[in-house]
Amino acid sequence: MQKASKRPSWFNFLIPYYASQEIVVNIVPLYILYLGGNVIEVGYALALYNIIPIFTSIVSGRLADVTGMRRNMITASLIIALVAFFIMYFVKNILGVIVATTLFSFGFSFAIPIIGLLLTETLPKNMWGQGNSWSFMFMLIGYIVGMIPTILVSIKLPIFYGLYVIFAYLMLAFLFNYFYVKDPPVAFERRSEVRNFNLFLHRILKWPAMTLRAPRLSDFKILKGIKSSVSFQLPIIIAASSMFFLATNLFFTSYSPYLVYNKVPYWMVLTASTYILIVNSIGMLPKIRQKAQQADVAFIVDMLLIRVIGAISASIVASYVYGIDSFYITFLIFTMLGLAYTPIYVGLSSLLYYNLPSINQGATLGVYSSFVNLSLFLGSLFSGYISYYEGYSFTFFVAALFFMFSAIILEWFYKVHEREF
Repeated sequence: MQKASKRPSWFNFLIPYYASQEIVVNIVPLYILYLGGNVIEVGYALALYNIIPIFTSIVSGRLADVTGMRRNMITASLIIALVAFFIMYFVKNILGVIVATTLFSFGFSFAIPIIGLLLTETLPKNMWGQGNSWSFMFMLIGYIVGMIPTILVSIKLPIFYGLYVIFAYLMLAFLFNYFYVKDPPVAFERRSEVRNFNLFLHRILKWPAMTLRAPRLSDFKILKGIKSSVSFQLPIIIAASSMFFLATNLFFTSYSPYLVYNKVPYWMVLTASTYILIVNSIGMLPKIRQKAQQADVAFIVDMLLIRVIGAISASIVASYVYGIDSFYITFLIFTMLGLAYTPIYVGLSSLLYYNLPSINQGATLGVYSSFVNLSLFLGSLFSGYISYYEGYSFTFFVAALFFMFSAIILEWFYKVHEREF
C-alpha cells in the first residue's frame, strides 16, 4: 500500500490512454466522411463502438477477478487497440474503419474494469474519494492533450494524418503501463466497487454501464416488481437513464457530420468537440458535483430541461443557419448541453447507487447496463438514418424529445410519491 499522501504513479497511464480514446471517438466520423461515407455509416461505426463494452467488461472483469493481473491485461487491451490502428491505417475504406472502430472499442473497454480496481488496490479506503477526483482530472487532461495536437495536425493536413497522433499516444500508453502499472500484492474483486459510493462513481463515470456478470433472463424480473416502493424505483431509474443516453447519442452522432455538411473545416469541428469536453468538466466542480451526488430529482430534471433547450436550439439553428455561422453558434449550444451533462450523469448514477438492492446487485447492474448500452447503440444507429432521410434539424428535435421524456419520467415519479428517492 502506498502512502496516503502520495498519488499512485499508475495515474500517469491514464493520460495517453484517454488521449488515444478521445481522438478515436472524434476522428472516426470525420475520417468516414473524408473517405466519401455518409452519416448512416458514421452511425454504424459509433453504434458498434457503444455496444461492444457490455461484452468486453464481462470478459475482462471476470479475468481480473480470477487472475489478479493488472499490467498484463492493460497490455492486452493496448495490443488490441494497436491492431485496430493498423487496420484503420492500411485498409483505407469505410468497412475497414468500422471494423477498426469496433476493435478500438474492444481494446479500450477491456481496460476499464482494471482501472477501477487499481484505485481500490493502491489507495487506502479513506482516500478513495480523492482518488476519484484524481482519476477524473487525469481523464480530462488526457482528453485535452489528445485533442490539441489532433486539431493542429488537421489544420494543414488531411484528417488521415490524425491517425499518427493516435499511434503516438498508444506508444506512450504502452510505456507508461510498463513503468507505472504494477500488479497489487492483494487483488480486489469488482464487487468492492458497489460497496462504496466513491468507487461506484469512479467506475460508472468511465462508461455509463457496469456489469459484474452476464445478465440472465430471470434478472429482468425486477422490471415487473412495480408494486413495492423499493422495486418500483429501479425501473424508473433505468427508463430515465435509457432515455437520456439514447438522446445523447442521437444528438452527438450526427453533430459532427452536420458541421461538415455546412462546410466547416475538420479542425474547427474538432475544436468544438474539445470545447464541450471542457464545459462538461465544469459539472465536476465540488459544489455542482456534491449537489448531483445528493440524487436530488428536481435538480436532475432541471438539468435535463437545459439539455432540452440546447437540443431544440440546435434544431432551429440547423433549419435556418448555414455555413460557417453554424460553427460559431455551436459554442452557445454546447455550453447548454455541456453544463448539464455531468450533473445529470452523476445524478442518475447516484440514484442508481442509492437504490441498489442489498442482494442481487450483480443482476440489477446487469439489467441496467443492458438497457443503457442498448440505448447508446440505438441512439447512434437511429441518428444516422434519421439525419440521412429526414435531415439534421429533425434529428436534434427527436433528441430533445427523448431528453424531455427522461425529465417527465423522473418528474412524474417524484410528484406521485411526493418525495425524493
